[in-house]
Amino acid sequence: MIASGRLILRGSPLEGENPQPFFRQPDISVAGGPAFPADKYPAFGRETGFRVLPYTMQDRYSRKLVELEFPSVVMENDFLKAEFIPGLGGRLWSLFDKLRGRDILYRNPVFRPANLAIRDAWFSGGIEWNIGRLGHSVHTCSPVFAGIVTSGGTEVLRLWEFERQTRLFWRIEFTLPEDSPVLYAYTRVENPDSESKPLYWWTNAAVPQTSGTRVFSAASEVIYIVPGAGNAKTMDYGRLPALPVLPGKDASCPACSDYSNEYFFQNDRARGGGHLPWECAVYGDGYAYGEMSTTPLLYRKMFCWGTGRGGKRWQDFLSLPGEAYLEVQAGLAPTQLHTADIGGGETIDWVQAFTALAVEPEAAHQADYLTAAAHVECHLTRRIDPASVENALRAAQSRAAETARILCTGSGWAALEAPGRIPPGLSFPAESIGEAEQPWAELVTTGTLPPRDVSRGPGSFAVDRQWEPLLAASPARNGDWLTPYHRGVIAFEQGQTAKAVSHWEESRRRAENPWAARNLALAALRDGNKTAALDLYQQAMRAGGVKMDISFAQEYIPLLLETGSDAEASSALDALGIDIAALPVSLLHAAARLALNRGDDALLDRIFELEPPHIREGSNTLTEIWAEREIRRLEAGGVSRAKAEARIQAAMADGSLLPPRAIDFR
Repeated sequence: MIASGRLILRGSPLEGENPQPFFRQPDISVAGGPAFPADKYPAFGRETGFRVLPYTMQDRYSRKLVELEFPSVVMENDFLKAEFIPGLGGRLWSLFDKLRGRDILYRNPVFRPANLAIRDAWFSGGIEWNIGRLGHSVHTCSPVFAGIVTSGGTEVLRLWEFERQTRLFWRIEFTLPEDSPVLYAYTRVENPDSESKPLYWWTNAAVPQTSGTRVFSAASEVIYIVPGAGNAKTMDYGRLPALPVLPGKDASCPACSDYSNEYFFQNDRARGGGHLPWECAVYGDGYAYGEMSTTPLLYRKMFCWGTGRGGKRWQDFLSLPGEAYLEVQAGLAPTQLHTADIGGGETIDWVQAFTALAVEPEAAHQADYLTAAAHVECHLTRRIDPASVENALRAAQSRAAETARILCTGSGWAALEAPGRIPPGLSFPAESIGEAEQPWAELVTTGTLPPRDVSRGPGSFAVDRQWEPLLAASPARNGDWLTPYHRGVIAFEQGQTAKAVSHWEESRRRAENPWAARNLALAALRDGNKTAALDLYQQAMRAGGVKMDISFAQEYIPLLLETGSDAEASSALDALGIDIAALPVSLLHAAARLALNRGDDALLDRIFELEPPHIREGSNTLTEIWAEREIRRLEAGGVSRAKAEARIQAAMADGSLLPPRAIDFR
């Protein structure tokens, strides 16, 4: 049975998006350790750089919890109840085992965004569907299409969207047979273009973590992150349950890791052959989350926050105090620092099956990992018949051209950016074209972008190759600052700095605007000219008649500090008239640095008591500022700088000196 529902819970609502374009960054630096296999180097580190355009950053939210309501879609039989949230990327919010009265997945009691996704806002819990590139998906906090396909008397829930960065269509179809304790998910990715493209996909399931949780997959061989290995993201190769990074501990048990940890099961190394890829998280009482798939979804991953102070802090931050979860994931490539490929005009598809099962606790938690894994796999294949997974794949392929009755609407970009190339079965109706798409729809139909007041900002972005000739052909008009502005965005995203600068200068000639001035500042920074960048930011901040968005100050004030202009930074921060508690994290960092430099301990103490809403994983800026204050206090007492640094670092390492909990995300 499929029914419409509503999910009501406390949460922090998203309150708009950042109006500025954020441009792509180079691929990150990666390295393989001594045992890293030679056959795992191809595609290692490819397509790993930050990229968000044509999407905008979803960085407008706070830590305040209010009552929220999300329309949902519920699938239910006598065994399972599954609830999906189409407005949040189609997240499978919960999967409830009705026979045992237990949540199979980690069901977050709140909706609490944090800066962990490609577009910033991300939330923990349930199952997330990640397509595009390294990171949590651009769709994860945005609406996607949802509808019902009726095929052969069976109701199928379909989710679908168009991923604009890679120009790939994706759909996921869910079936829950009446007599089955298994939820089947059919995923289909289609490339409408003639060229081959990188393909990134990871299904990310969150499950409860207990002291007795143990993770298994089809192979014991894993690739793991080497912590503290320097500037390059370093990975190495080992065999569970013993890994060099956790000496003397069972790495297959997340509770044994005292730091944030992850490893990737290399299921192409699985013994025996002929088995479908799978993964299980087994608890101390023998209850287990189980998942199995067809290929090419071959690889699996375990991620945990670790049992250390920082890991516990992160889990409390993402939910409520005392909540604990881990992630068990499934992907197309050996690790998330690898990328698969999809050929021109190609379709890649697979089925995943999700369930709960019971195994013998003693057998699953015995010291011999391979024997324990074999026991778990035996029980899993009894619960999920591999033949049923293959049958679900064939059935889904046979109904691919059938259209859905739409329940929830996603974006209208597919109709604009891939007209005539929409795969059979998928529909993107005209009513899906909304405010974001409308200016670009008008460009297509009339040949010109509609006029837009400078005070409203640039609106949505389009950087696909088809848009530049349309913008270039648009007639030049006095006051039309927007057309050259967007041409500059496209050029800068493609690495054509000089061309971008020319367009943005033209944008300012047609109508003075802070948006082009900000982008010119970024171009100056790319050329290493901080003086010119500061001047351009100052021009942007002085733009007459424009209510200044906070995003300008978020970049300008830290740059002032970086260039030693503390007085100017302090004045600019004061001019915002925003309470410390409401500052975005980059400005909170700036306020803390200014307070440190002028010895304002009262303000520092207040900052160190705040939870920074947009702290990024791996960012320890506030902790570093706190430590610097402790070092300076020792220096003031006559201790040399070198000895003060050593003493504070040692005390923080052994736990005798700890930063305030609110800022300690190490």
